[in-house]
Amino acid sequence: MTALSAALHPAWLNDLRAEWQSRVEAEPWPDPAAEEWRRTSLKELPRDGELLLEPPVATHDLDPALAARGVIFSDLATAVREHPALVQRYLGRRETLASQAAIWARSLAGWTGGTFLFVPAGVEIDHALVARTTLPGGGYTYLPHSLVVLERDAHATLLEEVSSPNGSAIWYGGTADLLAGSGARLRYANLQRLGDGAWRIGAQRVEVGQDADVTTLNAEIGSAVSKMGLDLRMSGKGGTSKLLGLLAAGEDQHIDINSCQDLLASHTTSDLLYLSALYGSARAAFYGVTRVRSEAKQTSSYQECRNLLLSPKAGAEPIPVLEIETNDILRCGHGATAGAIDPVQRFYAQSRGLSADEAERMIVRGFFERVVAQIDSEPIKQRILQALAPRIGVADEVAA
Repeated sequence: MTALSAALHPAWLNDLRAEWQSRVEAEPWPDPAAEEWRRTSLKELPRDGELLLEPPVATHDLDPALAARGVIFSDLATAVREHPALVQRYLGRRETLASQAAIWARSLAGWTGGTFLFVPAGVEIDHALVARTTLPGGGYTYLPHSLVVLERDAHATLLEEVSSPNGSAIWYGGTADLLAGSGARLRYANLQRLGDGAWRIGAQRVEVGQDADVTTLNAEIGSAVSKMGLDLRMSGKGGTSKLLGLLAAGEDQHIDINSCQDLLASHTTSDLLYLSALYGSARAAFYGVTRVRSEAKQTSSYQECRNLLLSPKAGAEPIPVLEIETNDILRCGHGATAGAIDPVQRFYAQSRGLSADEAERMIVRGFFERVVAQIDSEPIKQRILQALAPRIGVADEVAA
């Protein structure tokens, strides 16, 4: 905190950091016995590295015409300097799940990077914005916090991508706070391509306002260990959300996702679909809760987690949970599977002249298509497929 405070931050930000730091000190680590944390131990987390005080170079390109209409798209530190009153209105003002509170507090107390996107009421951005961060080598801790705010009837699509070199033992504690106002339409994608020595321990909080429409996509490709908490609040009547996930892991990678779809308002719809393809000795865990509050009437929700095991040593543990406090619902359900490729499906593909490897890659691509087909931004879709290519190949390689 001393080094951060010395960086000539405004007094309100130093006070805010101190407030969140006090929470870190009060509850320094998540409870390892909690359901959300019992599958991922933090004992080997590389926590000895210095906090990365100089944020890495990140790309935030914005059309001047959009800037003239009040759109702000920059790194968070720049936004604090240039738009302090606006950032102060939203930064660090919302709590998250108790299970993610320690990670959330660390990020808000110690961030030095992250993205800030603000779209004023009624402004529609018809192309994808991209924030791409390339981290340096070495051992360190980096705790970026991204803040995305869409006012009433605003539309935006954002891709955040992070990568780092292999071999670097880093702790990447990125968090994101997404707020979609009444009638807003937000498409948010996060592409994680960290190196094989990285630990990604993060959290996302999403607030969906009245009649808002939000889709999030998390693509987990890299890192040694990835632990992500998803906190979705359906707080506005008539809101709609989709939580999408693509996980491709190999070697000894460990991925652990826990989600909470909290339906607080009536006539809301929330669907979750997470798909994982696991190679080598990779393991994936998913613990998802759908909570329908007593005051939320006529809601529709579903959570689905499917895992494709592509090695005898790979493993998956999907656990869906429903907590329904009212009998006035339209739909609330779940589906979860973990298993190998159907041998009949593999045989059929090979009978068409494909090798065993080609058949497997084609089947995995088809498996992922359920999520890929829902990405309505072509640049983001291509970026995600490019990141997945080392494991699942490319769509035209069979034809070639």
